[in-house]
Amino acid sequence: MSSVHERIAEQARRAPESIAVIFGDQRLTYRELDARAARFAGVLTGRGVKPGELAGIHLERSIEMVVAALGTLKAGAGYVMLDPEFPGQRLRRMAQDAGVRLVVVRPGTAWDGDTVGIEDAEPVPSEKDIRGTVACVMFTSGSTGRPKGIVASHDAITQTLTGQDFADFGGVWLQCSPVSWDAFAMELWGPLMSGGTCVLHPGQRPDPMTMAQLVAEHGITSMYLSGSLFNVIVDEYPQAIDGVDELLVGGEALSPGHIARALQRWPDLRISNGYGPVEGMVFLTVHKVGAEDLQAAVPIGCPLTGKRLHVLDDRLRPVPDGETGELYAAGAGVAFGYVSQPGLTAERFVADPFGAPGERMYRTGDRVARRSDGVLEFLGRADAQVKIRGFRVEPGEVETVLGRHSGVRRVAVVAREDLVGERQLVAYVVGDDVADLRAYAKSVLPDYLVPGAFVTLDALPLTANGKLDQAALPVPGAVQRPREPDDGHPAGSPATLERRIAEVWSDVLGIDHVGVHDNFLQLGGNSLRAVRVVARLATESGNTVSAAQFLAAPTIAELAAALRAGDLAAPIPKRARVPRKKTAEKSAERHKEASWNSV
Repeated sequence: MSSVHERIAEQARRAPESIAVIFGDQRLTYRELDARAARFAGVLTGRGVKPGELAGIHLERSIEMVVAALGTLKAGAGYVMLDPEFPGQRLRRMAQDAGVRLVVVRPGTAWDGDTVGIEDAEPVPSEKDIRGTVACVMFTSGSTGRPKGIVASHDAITQTLTGQDFADFGGVWLQCSPVSWDAFAMELWGPLMSGGTCVLHPGQRPDPMTMAQLVAEHGITSMYLSGSLFNVIVDEYPQAIDGVDELLVGGEALSPGHIARALQRWPDLRISNGYGPVEGMVFLTVHKVGAEDLQAAVPIGCPLTGKRLHVLDDRLRPVPDGETGELYAAGAGVAFGYVSQPGLTAERFVADPFGAPGERMYRTGDRVARRSDGVLEFLGRADAQVKIRGFRVEPGEVETVLGRHSGVRRVAVVAREDLVGERQLVAYVVGDDVADLRAYAKSVLPDYLVPGAFVTLDALPLTANGKLDQAALPVPGAVQRPREPDDGHPAGSPATLERRIAEVWSDVLGIDHVGVHDNFLQLGGNSLRAVRVVARLATESGNTVSAAQFLAAPTIAELAAALRAGDLAAPIPKRARVPRKKTAEKSAERHKEASWNSV
């Protein structure tokens, strides 16, 4: 029994009144989750969805989203998560490329195509023996300007998230990763296939203050964070993970300094470095981090059970331990390929000369070295792919999209560290009438693909052989704009709310002067920097606002007015730190009580 939904159904038979999913004040037992998903599977079957087809899920994080995903699997179909925060044009292209049969939406949502809401129908029996069929398609950035849809099977999910020892999936997990990530599958299906509890973070963006509340209220034991978000939390709001037993960090190279500070604050916290591309389903390797790992780059560890990794040269020959090669992944978890892109699939998923006839391996593009003890060390990329705030980014995709703007003649997009040491995309543009280029980018690209800085040039610098000379590209300077008149600045002492917000902005953005009507996003702000701002405001002044609320009021004047009017979240009450050894015990007691109350 290897399909995701059959494993969850088994948990429903074993402990029907155990709490499966929590969202706000809603609780769903395993019995209720399995029944609701079966009824929604009946809806999909009644609408003509057949086994092996795909359904899009265009819902905010919610109980309904979980029911829709599980119900889709029960109908024998696969799901495509369509993040509502992505531009509509991009979502429609993803749905078209994947060939989705219909899209699950809330009432009133505009969508060009066949849609369905969360409804009930006669339950349908779960499809049997579909473990080798598609469970989901996950989209990432594509170098040609077209997002890549990675097709993953039930086996890829179950073999990665069951029978492993890198995490305790029987505990209480927070689901806060973007729904488009493969980490979403780990945070949701991992605990549900193992009898644990999944607590859903409200909204599409993780928020440290909300995380702190959820950890305290529900006794969350396990959590995954991208490397960038982990750094922000350690820097600005470490209370967010007080009481957590284990923390998986991945998506980007770990910062040894931040790990050291985390281990000092939480000496009993189990921290692991997880590595793996989406094509390998969440993680290929995991390394439990100790003090001995903090003198240099943190290793990425050893392969998980069932995953075979090869370090090869450019002729597919194994390289000796200690030497650099490219990492290839085979065995459990490897995706089928890219939806509707057979050429790219053939290029990246190649025959495995070390496996059985017909087996394939995925070429990761990552350069690694294997130590004599079998532990792998990550050494960089073999191409231009980068990670921005935990998202995989192909600068070529951004170049292609920006190049479609009518005023752009040439454009180059590179990743570089900004004035405060964070990696961001910078667009170097040659063209006419490109003042609206940022707005254009935001209308067609998700937030993480919109460059943090745009630099206009007369020409792109080239090397002697005609290639882009990245070393000659100018460093983006501070945003150039006229100083506001005196009446545009906050009046009174430095203790005024506007001045305090301006000080935080200046520090986070690395600029000297901020006006009350300047737009945070136009100054180079992004969702991760928004998290830094709101965490610092909460810590230093008690002004509590979520990152999503802040980005909806992206000027100092708007934010201060909303805070004064009380239109934003209430201050977080101070709470006692949860003793780590008591967390799992308290969580179990709470779920037992909830189970009795639901009978």
